[in-house]
Amino acid sequence: MYLITTIVATAISVVLWIFFKDRKGLHLDILAVIFGAASLMWLIDSFFSLASEGVFVSFTDPKDGWIALFTLIGGLFAWLLLSFILNNSAKSSNK
Repeated sequence: MYLITTIVATAISVVLWIFFKDRKGLHLDILAVIFGAASLMWLIDSFFSLASEGVFVSFTDPKDGWIALFTLIGGLFAWLLLSFILNNSAKSSNK
């Protein structure tokens, strides 16, 4: 479930990045990379799960939903923090 969630978040952030490329201050490229890396991480985890348990993606465990939610929140928090740092460093270098 968390794999599908991060793939959807990656797709949404890439589409947003394509449509808002001219707004460099949003740093949507960083958001796309963050969720893309999370998707890759969960994809590798799913392959290891397939090898050990025989299940690629599981929807039966209720904690998978919480893992997906925390992954989304963590990715958004990291993006906001990095955007804040990059925007403030750009302002201080322009002075």
